[in-house]
Amino acid sequence: MLTFLPEVPSSGSQKLSLKPDPFFSLSLDMLCVMSSDGYFKELNPRWEKTLGFRSEQLLAHPWLELVYPKDRQLTLSKLRKLYTNSEPITFKNRCYCADGSYKWLLWNVSFCPERQLIYAVVRDQTECKLSKEALLDSEERFHCLVENVKDYAIYMLDPQGRVISWNQGAERINGYREEEILGQPVSLLYPPEDIESGKPEYVLKVAAEVGRFEDESFRVRPDGSRFWANAVITALRDKKGRLRGFAKVVQDITERKLAEEALQQAHDDLERRVGERTAELVKTNKRLRQEINERKQVEKELRRSEKQLRQQTQQLQQTLHQLKKAQAQLVQSEKMSSLGQLVAGVAHEINNPVSFIYGNLNYAEQYFQDLLELIKVYQQCCPNPAPKVQDQIQQIDLDFLTTDLPKLLHSMKVGADRIYQIVRSLRNFSHLDRAEKKPVNIHEGIDNTLLILQSRLKSTSGHPGIEIIKDYGDLPLIDCYAGELNQVFMNILSNAIDAIEESFANHHLSLANKKQQIRIHTEAINKDWVAIRIADNGAGIPELVKQRLFDPFFTTKPVGKGTGLGLSISYQIVVEKHGGHLKCFSSPGQGTEFVIEIPLGQTSQQCCCQNPYYTSREMLNHESRIHNYPLLEATSF
Repeated sequence: MLTFLPEVPSSGSQKLSLKPDPFFSLSLDMLCVMSSDGYFKELNPRWEKTLGFRSEQLLAHPWLELVYPKDRQLTLSKLRKLYTNSEPITFKNRCYCADGSYKWLLWNVSFCPERQLIYAVVRDQTECKLSKEALLDSEERFHCLVENVKDYAIYMLDPQGRVISWNQGAERINGYREEEILGQPVSLLYPPEDIESGKPEYVLKVAAEVGRFEDESFRVRPDGSRFWANAVITALRDKKGRLRGFAKVVQDITERKLAEEALQQAHDDLERRVGERTAELVKTNKRLRQEINERKQVEKELRRSEKQLRQQTQQLQQTLHQLKKAQAQLVQSEKMSSLGQLVAGVAHEINNPVSFIYGNLNYAEQYFQDLLELIKVYQQCCPNPAPKVQDQIQQIDLDFLTTDLPKLLHSMKVGADRIYQIVRSLRNFSHLDRAEKKPVNIHEGIDNTLLILQSRLKSTSGHPGIEIIKDYGDLPLIDCYAGELNQVFMNILSNAIDAIEESFANHHLSLANKKQQIRIHTEAINKDWVAIRIADNGAGIPELVKQRLFDPFFTTKPVGKGTGLGLSISYQIVVEKHGGHLKCFSSPGQGTEFVIEIPLGQTSQQCCCQNPYYTSREMLNHESRIHNYPLLEATSF
């Protein structure tokens, strides 16, 4: 017999007499009464549900056998304090389950000296314990990820702007070791002129007010050297909206800045040379004109020289145009490459745990179906079970459980499948093999792009959501560069969302038409061409702006919101790389429609105006048809 408390002498044996108490059975905690000989005297049904043992098994053995061996000494030491302390005591330990596992239990115990009985309320803390361990493990992995990033400086600031964390990338880029910078103000990294102008404080103030701040400027290392940095600072707030600090990500862009400066210098030199050459040509031309009456042969040579000079000027202009185009492609390619790698990395990290969950749901569903089938067979073989079993059936509402459990598993499968589709869309959108031309489903590219932009389509407190109306035609697979064509969809849809948001902010949408819509229509023009139409009901584009819409670096957006490269790059992708056409039809107050025409193969790159689909009357009336085709069935996204 295992005794953990001194026995109090008594004149005779004590007999436990407990009246049935409904709350004893209904409690969600495990309730029990134990004697000083180490055996249970009374248990509520929650013990069977939690540990899996039957009540007869629990009552027949010393309860200390349930305790994990390494926790028994601690448990006994806690219980011995009950004899000298009249107050209840609380402690945690691990107890075995019927399947061989163990669970963490929280005990609240009191001792009754008169009856030599111990009363305990026990709560299962296993899920809470595992959740805390999983959270700590997740935080450790995230910390390791941030610490091992070397291409970006990632560090945290407290609300006053002092550095409280420092990764390897920050040490490599900024030049400060962790022990040198921790606790120091972030202004230590700025050049003296920025400190004098109050820029560090201004940056933190703006980030705290609007949530985010980004700029490109100089930073200073400990040795006094400077470098160009792209810095993004984000305000961190808790659930109550209180400012907890700032997260800052910095990238060294010195090489890119030097390349841009060199390219600009080359551009300036070329323009200077063209100007000098042009002035020289004018002077030569004037001199030759004065001699034309004297020497006809000189006139012939002059004409030939003029022709050659015009060719040279045209070549120089073409070279200048190619330099501008190369500059635009260089900037945009760098951004899209970084975005594609980031999206692909995030999708890969999410895909592993989702695959684990999704792969085990089918087994879980089969196991539960087998258990439910076993219950049905048991009910058929034992139609009149014992009263205790009937009470248990009523208590858990077995009929509801058997009908609701398959629905629950189906809901989990739908959720997991949704996450899988999102991951797949992210990976498809990134298209790291963007240099490879292959047949693709153009509708998947549009849907993947819409999924990336989903957060901008939803309604917020500032304005209602944007409705996507999709009318997809029956299109074959199109031989194209999928990643770059996704970039075109992203640029056009982003501009459509910007136009609608600007219209709503400026109250261009009438009160009678509050719906903000983007219509996407695809169709096969003929056997060789397909068309994708993307139309919005925003404020429209003025004629003067529409004439320069595809010019590089032309933008009507404020500084910081647009570079003027999106539509220019889109035009190059559609027209020059795919041999297609990109057109814009818009009028102020009538919305905007972009039409993308793509050939199905390399042999079909003919002008769409030569196709029977485009008659002269249809080309003249196209603008009037932008928003007048029949209302499409709305598809919420």
